[in-house]
Order: sequence, then structure tokens, then C-alpha cells
Amino acid sequence: MGERVRVWLADGTRKSLRIAAVMTTGTGDNGVYVTARNAPGATVDRVDVALAAGADAHAVAAAPRAAVHSSGGQVLTKDQWVRARHPETNRTTRLGLLLVLGIALLYTGISLANTMVMATSDRVRALAVLRLAGATRWQVLRLVGAEALTVLTVGGVLGLLVAGLNLLGMWGALGLLSAPTTIEIPWTAVGAVLGACAVTAVVWSVIPAALALRRRAVESAAVRE
Repeated sequence: MGERVRVWLADGTRKSLRIAAVMTTGTGDNGVYVTARNAPGATVDRVDVALAAGADAHAVAAAPRAAVHSSGGQVLTKDQWVRARHPETNRTTRLGLLLVLGIALLYTGISLANTMVMATSDRVRALAVLRLAGATRWQVLRLVGAEALTVLTVGGVLGLLVAGLNLLGMWGALGLLSAPTTIEIPWTAVGAVLGACAVTAVVWSVIPAALALRRRAVESAAVRE
């Protein structure tokens, strides 16, 4: 504060103004405010009213509502003002985003299934050795499924850590811009994606293992990988 900046007013006049205050919390548009003397002819377009502790919001809003009624003004709560200035994504845009996300998830599922099939197919000899060591067919299949879930769990935890670091970085950057926000994670969607990946990983690990175990263990153990 106290420094001077050069600005051009709306009528083209060049002035040097002194910074008198810096707002701790931004107003959403990072605007610059000047005194009425430096903005001749400007009209009031918004008035912010803060309620004192214990004040009745309806009673306080009655006077401003009566004052702006003749000019067509509106009295809005904070949430109403945010919805009016920053409307939510429309239905078409949301459907487009869901379509792109769906295609990405589909290809991710195909890649995951292909990886699990290839990994299991390369372990035919190892699975046969387990059978020769005395493990039953169902024990081997349960082992394959448990290994797939372990790999998926590690990948899921690492993915959440990376996403968390990105979110913390954006949260910190917004805080520096005087626009603090809260981090909201859609746990339902995250859980659904992880569940779908778990089912895909287990199914496409167990199926090739089951097909490989249909051969005699001795024959499979003799196969070079």
C-alpha cells in the first residue's frame, strides 16, 4: 500500500493514483476500485450488505428491496448472486464432458484388461508349478485374483496421491490469488471407477488363468516362457 500506479480512466484521462487498501478476500473478478472523485458519472451497480450477529435477514432485506423496486433492481443473497453471475454448466456441455470421459474410461478398461490377460498368459508355467506343489485349481485362481486386486490397490493409492497433490497445488494458488476455496472430492464417482477397475482386473486375470489350468500341470510346467 501507498505506492502509486498510472491508470487511464474511461474517458481517456491519464492519472496517477495511490493504492489506499488491498482487499484480503477478492470479489470474484479481481477488480480495481477507485473513489467517486476519480470516476465521475459512474453509477452504483452493486451494494454489499453484511448482517450483524443475530440480525433478521428478511427484515434487513426489506429496506433495500423497497429502494430498488422502482428501478428494477434486485436484492439477492450470496448464493443467489453466485448462481446468477456464474451459472452452472448447461446440460449439453455436461453431456459432452460425460461422453469424452466415458470414451476415456472405456479405453482405460480395454487397456487394463489387455494388460492383465498378457501378464497372466506369461505365467502359465508358474501356475503349473503351483499345481504340482499341491495347490488346488481354485486356490491358484484365488491367488491370481488376489494379486490382481493388490496391483489395483497400489495403482489406486498412487493415483489418489497424484490427484491430491494437483488439487493441493491449485488450492494453494487460488489462496494466493485471494480466492480461497474448499476441495470437494466426488467419492461416489471415484469409488465407482475403482470398483469397475477391480472387477475388470480380476475377471481378465482369472479367465486366462482358468483356461491355462485346463491343461495338465506337467505339460504346462514343461512349456518355456
